[in-house]
Amino acid sequence: MTGGFLVSILAYICLLWATGLYVTRKSTSTDAYLIASRGLSMPFVSVLTAGTWIGGVSIVGMAQGAYIHGISALWFQAGIWIAMCGTALLLNKIMEGKKTYSILDVVGNLYDAKTARLAGIMQLVFSIWVVTMQIVGGGAILSVILKGQISFKTGMALTAVVFVLYNMAGGFTATAYTNLVHICAIFIGMIGGGLYILFNTDAIHHMTTQAHYFQPFGDLGIPQALSWAYINFTLGVLAQPVINTASSAKSLREGRNGILIGNLIAIPVVIVAALCGIAAKHLFPDIPSLSALPALLGVLPPYLAIPFLISMWAPLMSSGSPFLMGATTLTVKGYIAPLLKVKADKNLLLISRFTTLVIGIVSLLLGFFVKEILREVTWIAVLLSAIVYIVFIGWIGKRISSTYAFVSLLGTVIIVLFSFVFGFYRYVHPVWPVTLYVFSVLGVGKLTRRQTGEI
Repeated sequence: MTGGFLVSILAYICLLWATGLYVTRKSTSTDAYLIASRGLSMPFVSVLTAGTWIGGVSIVGMAQGAYIHGISALWFQAGIWIAMCGTALLLNKIMEGKKTYSILDVVGNLYDAKTARLAGIMQLVFSIWVVTMQIVGGGAILSVILKGQISFKTGMALTAVVFVLYNMAGGFTATAYTNLVHICAIFIGMIGGGLYILFNTDAIHHMTTQAHYFQPFGDLGIPQALSWAYINFTLGVLAQPVINTASSAKSLREGRNGILIGNLIAIPVVIVAALCGIAAKHLFPDIPSLSALPALLGVLPPYLAIPFLISMWAPLMSSGSPFLMGATTLTVKGYIAPLLKVKADKNLLLISRFTTLVIGIVSLLLGFFVKEILREVTWIAVLLSAIVYIVFIGWIGKRISSTYAFVSLLGTVIIVLFSFVFGFYRYVHPVWPVTLYVFSVLGVGKLTRRQTGEI
């Protein structure tokens, strides 16, 4: 069976690279490369949105989380589902007349350039870390499935090479077209294989009697579960891949409807992955938690095992690609082009391709430091929470001074680093001290503005 898996993986790689090369001819300008010339239809926006949030974090990581924590791991994804509804409602404000490329533009419309640049760096750090998570998930899956043929490190490298190359060649248009392939493969494989496991083993019935596995908040507890949901809500609303996707749509209407439909596509796939993780806990109680989903391949007949395998590997690329291209857009448009004053579009296109490659390499190297996917994403995601706070304050009330917004973001970075260095994240999730700090600073800024206005 291992030979069949290897042949299937190679065939899938060929399909993806052929698709990427096919659309390279559409990426002949920087705008075409970074935002598909703002010409994508609703179906492509849908698969981009679905693919962004059906990734290694949501499939392999969700199965791992459910293996450890039970059904309560779904709180992690609930925040994203709510966030996508919020993004659709706020899309007109985010896009500002379709001039937006990145979070730099969103923050820059409210505050000064210094604040916008810091917000961009924070968003970039998170995007690169998410790409890293997809690469780690790829290594875990391929090393478990192809035992003795591919190591964990080789699996990570192969996953990175596959999606970095087709994105480097075809840009965001390649991301859209390959995500259409990925979503079809994911839906067929995960739903088909998952339902077989759930209905042909007695694992779920046994796990209903086990401690915390089917309790709404499980062993996480209410504070931790709600923290996960809340953090993902804040990271999802203004995430760079979603801004990239919305920027690439033909119209605001197609962008809004595509985001909502993509969200609906993602929900059942993630739920099935969580249930499979719980089933794996009963069937294979002593395996490493990161292997929960790959271990289930042995339960499936060959005609379901191969699409189930592809449905585990494809999400890592369907999510990694939008985050990779989002990071490229942010870096090129926000930092490289202004710094180097590049005006020739041909040169900027070459720089964009090179930037995609560099970000892919950096993400691969970071992969060797990952331990538990879900928890580590929620820690880094706190950087985005602070950005959402200052943007929403700017939208719903009178704008505060840019100085206070900048101090809010800078303090957030310090709090997150402090939490990591001294291990305080083990006791209090960083999102709560960051939330308290940011709103305190913004409150002082609001009060100072009011007093100055009265004088």
